[in-house]
Amino acid sequence: MPEERQHCHPVAEAHWFLERAAFIERRCMEILSAWVWNTANLDLKLVFGLHAYEDAGHADLCFRRYRELQSGLPSYGWDPQPLGLETLDAICRQISRAPSVSCKLGGLYGAFKPWLLGRYEAFVASADSILEAPTIRILEAIASEKRAQIKWGNEQLEKQLAIHPDDHHYAEEWRKNVSELLEDPAGVRETAGDESILDQPLMDLTGQPPASDDRFDIVYYTPGYGPSRPVEFDPKDETEIQQIMLSTLVAVETEAAELVGRILVEFPGLPWEMRFALCRQLWDECRHAASQWRLLRNLGADLGEHPSIAYINRFVGDEPDVLKRLVVLQRVVEGISVDQHRPRGRYFLDNGVYPVVQMFDYILADEDNHIGLSSWIRVVAGDDSEHLKELARYQAVKEQEYLEYSEWLVSKRRDLARLYSSNPSR
Repeated sequence: MPEERQHCHPVAEAHWFLERAAFIERRCMEILSAWVWNTANLDLKLVFGLHAYEDAGHADLCFRRYRELQSGLPSYGWDPQPLGLETLDAICRQISRAPSVSCKLGGLYGAFKPWLLGRYEAFVASADSILEAPTIRILEAIASEKRAQIKWGNEQLEKQLAIHPDDHHYAEEWRKNVSELLEDPAGVRETAGDESILDQPLMDLTGQPPASDDRFDIVYYTPGYGPSRPVEFDPKDETEIQQIMLSTLVAVETEAAELVGRILVEFPGLPWEMRFALCRQLWDECRHAASQWRLLRNLGADLGEHPSIAYINRFVGDEPDVLKRLVVLQRVVEGISVDQHRPRGRYFLDNGVYPVVQMFDYILADEDNHIGLSSWIRVVAGDDSEHLKELARYQAVKEQEYLEYSEWLVSKRRDLARLYSSNPSR
């Protein structure tokens, strides 16, 4: 316990600081969610999903703390300032539109996040260790994760520039531009929108298909049209059966992450608690894809050695109703997938293939939780009975389309007949 009183931020100042921090962290989450959609490189895409969830957690901590900090006294010791969220929003929107992977890394991890980290560190350094302890605890935890993010981002930028040295000039100019806007935002302030822009989506991804890693060999299945090209599988042994299965699972889990990321970007008006839970689902889908990719490599294969069947985004397209998007993902795809994954997991358990068993074990646990998140569909729909009826009709159509897809896939992959078994004795 310090013997002497330390500098202490007034409650009103701490509230102002944390409200701004909550907004910035939410915007960081949305930027990264957009990049899950429009970044092709799978290594980066999957880590962007993790960082989006971390930043959502940072936003949630700041939201909760600033709501606790309601000053009961007249202003003192600090001149009240406007939040200036419109200016911060304009800077974030510019960062989100980075024209290349190197600019994405340079702008967000080389400029914006270091600037934000510096603000956290300065606040903590000038805070009273007793009176402001709850805020200090939050900001120190956030700062620790932020340092790790920045370190990763700078390492990835070096790798990108080693592969694409011509990008160095553009990435550095982009980073410098972001840094200059943060230090002297006068220019962006003149073009920033009014408060109404804060409720508008960070980006509209309509008409932009998700960016896919060139290492995949993707076959797209579209309801009513079938596969984008003829495909046949003829696995020679058990190892190749697992490789084929994992090749598609990596692609499908990546599609699920992309869909959730797009929802987080395009529908900022959803309840925050729902968005936070969806961001956890985004990270879960990235974890699933990463675990399956690791297994695929451990089995001696990699992306592109077998065709990967992708279908989720072809089932949803640019559907404008967010609840219909969630119906497809959480009730149709994950609902039916759980019923299919359980017999698959039991088959591999019976045969002692424990790495695959463990993968399915954790995916099943996660997807049961994702199905539970579909309870938000009814919450958001509220008492709109016509909307609820339309959602039920839509779900029935999509379930039928999914079953037709499953039948087509089994007909092309003779190894799947046993893995798709729904026999409860298995």
